[in-house]
Amino acid sequence: MKTKKILAVPALITALLICILALSAEVSAVSTPKKKSISLDKSSIELYESETFTLTPSVTGFKKCTIQWSSSDKTVASVKKGGVVTALKEGSADITVKIKGTDLKAVCHVSVVQKDPDPNDHQTVTIDGKTYFLSFEDSFDGDSLDETKWERGPEWKRQDLNNYWDDSMSYLDGEGNLIIETSYDEENDRFLSGAVRTKGKFEQAYGYFEIRCTVNTVPGYWTAFWLMGESVADETDGGRNGTEIDIMETPFFREKKVQNTLNWDGYGYRHKSSGNVSKADVYDGEYHTFALLWTESEYVFYIDGEESWRTEAAEAKGTCQVPLYVKISAETGSWTGAPDPADLPNFMKIDYVRVYK
Repeated sequence: MKTKKILAVPALITALLICILALSAEVSAVSTPKKKSISLDKSSIELYESETFTLTPSVTGFKKCTIQWSSSDKTVASVKKGGVVTALKEGSADITVKIKGTDLKAVCHVSVVQKDPDPNDHQTVTIDGKTYFLSFEDSFDGDSLDETKWERGPEWKRQDLNNYWDDSMSYLDGEGNLIIETSYDEENDRFLSGAVRTKGKFEQAYGYFEIRCTVNTVPGYWTAFWLMGESVADETDGGRNGTEIDIMETPFFREKKVQNTLNWDGYGYRHKSSGNVSKADVYDGEYHTFALLWTESEYVFYIDGEESWRTEAAEAKGTCQVPLYVKISAETGSWTGAPDPADLPNFMKIDYVRVYK
């Protein structure tokens, strides 16, 4: 019996040591607090304009705390409660999350890039920082001219040479183009050319007007994309109550130039005009764009996206204030002289016309 008692002592001592060690570990855990920190699940992200992303923070060492979000450039990327980041424009910004009342923070670098434009999405355009919305469009699909948008002619003599607008000279080619043809009528010894207009079907004051087309590839006549209205004949208030706006005229085949022109106060002895001629080799049979931004304070003309003329139209007492309709035409005149019949027929091909408001 004595031997059993002696043998039990080491076991008792071992048990006591285990209890002491366990208590020591618990005390150590209580007395050593966890390190306080905050982090984000992403240190950098790349977003397209208008895209959103939610950052997730991770906080340690706090039973309760308040976190705050901020952006180094709110015009590039904004952030809302919950870490929702919205990409606004091309650029970069740092999104910071911070624990209120401390210096603890985490940062995510955001790069915002432009999304590749959808070539089929042309419902809006942004010009000089302002967005305009599509109000008129024709891409000339099908086999016949859309007469809800256009009318031909009228069939009358043009300028001072033997040239007539003729309905047969404006038609669709079935391949997505409006054709404005110029031909020589040998039987009647005269030149025929095409013209279409939106008179009574579509008229608009102010906005962005654009055509994509080819122009004449021979000398002796010119093509034009222009705006017109009945009130242009009024001679009482300069161009404000009516201005013929020639967005594009191509009489300068040999000089490789394009003209923009304003005409007002009718076409009699009171007629006035001002214009601009720009170097532009567009007589190559390829498609080019010609456009006008018309605002309450100025006209801005463009060739292939490049500004060619900007004017406040001071000579006309300011820009036109009334709606105008769209015209596309070809004609001859002493301005260019007559074309060589051997060079004809020649064609202006229009891919589309778009107007934005």
